[in-house]
Parts: sequence; C-alpha cells; structure tokens
Amino acid sequence: MTAPKIMVVAGEASGDSHAARLVQAIRERCPEAEFYGIGGEALAGQGMQLACRAETLAVIGLTEVFEKIPAVWQALRTLWRYLRQERPQLVILVDFPDFNFLVARLAKWCRVPVMYYISPQVWAWRQSRVRTISRLVSRMVVIFPFEEEFYRLHGVSVSYVGHPLVETLPKLPPRAECRRLLGLNPQDLAVALLPGSRAGEIAQLLPDMLSSAFRLQEKLPRCRFLLPLAPTVPPALVQQPLCHAQIPVDLHEGRTFEVLAAADIALVASGTATLETALSGTPMVIVYRLAPLTYYVGRLLIRVPHIGIVNLLAAEGLFPELIQHEVTPANITAAALKLICEPEQITRISTGIRKIWHRLGGPGASGRAAAVALELLRK
Repeated sequence: MTAPKIMVVAGEASGDSHAARLVQAIRERCPEAEFYGIGGEALAGQGMQLACRAETLAVIGLTEVFEKIPAVWQALRTLWRYLRQERPQLVILVDFPDFNFLVARLAKWCRVPVMYYISPQVWAWRQSRVRTISRLVSRMVVIFPFEEEFYRLHGVSVSYVGHPLVETLPKLPPRAECRRLLGLNPQDLAVALLPGSRAGEIAQLLPDMLSSAFRLQEKLPRCRFLLPLAPTVPPALVQQPLCHAQIPVDLHEGRTFEVLAAADIALVASGTATLETALSGTPMVIVYRLAPLTYYVGRLLIRVPHIGIVNLLAAEGLFPELIQHEVTPANITAAALKLICEPEQITRISTGIRKIWHRLGGPGASGRAAAVALELLRK
C-alpha cells in the first residue's frame, strides 16, 4: 500500500483524545500513513498536521453557534482545499456532528470514503439525521452496543468496536493512597466537582456547583472539595468562580482519574465525564444546563428516557439527573445528601456499575476501529 493520506476531524476534547488513539493504532499497522485535519493537543502529539485547532470551533448549543461562524467557514474552506488538492484516501470524522456533517458532504463531492467514529446521538434526538448519515457515510464505527442495532435497522453499514475509554483507564494506586497523595485525611468526605470541559459548560454549571458545595459543608463540615481540570481547559476559566466561592476548593490539573478514585461523591456535567466517574466506582449527581433556545428545541426532539449515558447503559435511573431549571444549589445539595446518607443507594449503584462495565466491551476499541479504517483504505 502506498502512503495513504487520511483526513481526521475531531472537534472536542474527548474526541481529540479518542481520535489520537485511533491514529496511533493506524500507524502501528500502517506506519507510512499521513494525517491532516482538525484536532487538539492529543492529535498534534501524534504528529497530525492541524488545519486549525479544535477549541476554536467548540460550542454547546444553537445560540452559541453564531459567534463561531467565521471560524467554521474558514475551517471548512481549508478542508475543502485539502480534499481537492491532496485527494486523501479516507476521511475519519469523530463525533462533533453539526460541523462534521458539512465535512462529510465535502468528502462526498470529492468521492472520498467517510468513516464516522463515535456516533452523534441520533438515536436520542433528531433521528432524521440517520438519513443524512446513510447518504454520506461509508461506515459508522460505534462504541455502544445499542447503536449498532439502531443503525442496522436503518440500513447503515456499521461496526461496533467497544468504548475506547476502557483501554485508557490508568493504573492507579489503592484508594487510600490516592487520597493521601491528594492531601485528604481519612475522615474527610471528598466531593469532586466536574463542570465540563468547554467554556460554556463551566460558566453554566460551576457557580451552582460551588453554591451547592457551600451548603454541603454547612451540613457536613468534614467535606473537602476537589476540582480536576482537564488538560484542554485553561485554568483562567475556573479562577474567577473559585475566587468568589465561599469555600476552599483544591484545583488539580490533569488528575481527573486520581480525584475520582479518591472521591466519595461527584457532581458531574453530563457527558464523557459521567462514564469516567462510573468506571471509577464513584456515586454522582449528573447536571446539565443549555442556552434556553437550545434546551426547548432539544426537549421537543429527545427520544430517550435519560440524558446521562451511564443511565442509558444501565437501563435505569442509576444516578440522579438535574436538567436546566432543576440545576439549583438546593436541588444539587439534596440529591448529593441522599447519595451520601442512604447506604442502600451505594449497593444499587455498585450493581449498576458492573452492568455498565459489561456493556462497554473489553479493551482494544482503538485497534478494532483502526482495522475498519484500513479495510476502507484497501477498498
């Protein structure tokens, strides 16, 4: 096989991380492959040439899109130029549907096959988009078992590979040692705060999390609060809310899994972080808030009983969910206290977490996805 050119587009922190592992797995099987596209630090670290940085495009709702239009337009022009001039053999799109559907159209016009890795949640809302996928995508590569059934029913070529998060969970010391390394005393009740990885999420959720933390400490003075900061989040995004907080919060950069392993409970923004929390065995309260227009449109279209992916995998409301107007300091505090003070909740959660582990598949998702990519290249 001559040196293949592959375009990769990953627009968010978790997608960048998963795409980087996929690129690494492809390179192990095809060392001469060349990669170009959109991503962040992880993809850049794998030697991919970046057309633009992923964080310049990330938004979390309809009303937030408008300020990003110039950056989106410029990014699309750059990718379109690459498709026409360099003629890559494959385009790999990673989640990030609103932008990536546009890229898929450009690839279709240039007759370049498209592999879509990590499905947009069309099974949850806006199911009409599955028709767009069937026209534009050569192969869906999905990470949840129920997604495979959904796409097969809609006539889309699909491969289930398992969740890449399973293969990336770090080997950690025992919980007591994690707590010691984070400066926690045995009697401390450790509460992790995970307000998301994007500026909009942090602005929407962190102030209410901090107000809830203050209320929790009033009722349980032994509480200690820890905020693990993702590598893609500039510390400046959280500094102002932390300065105005009424309680001390320990900031830990790049130590999410250590914090989750040490925590007794977590307050978590809906998203990949809920999976990380569940796989760490930590009880959580799931919270999420969107811009009002985005929320009301979404509410009309959503077709699933839970917004937390961990609850969907468990097929029950395993962890409490607070959405939109429900996200208040009083509600967050009440939900957290219920998890802390009712031991039977912990038993139920432990059983549910075992079910989630089973449904995520075993290690090796990136390698299995790489095999699909190479199959498409050979075709």
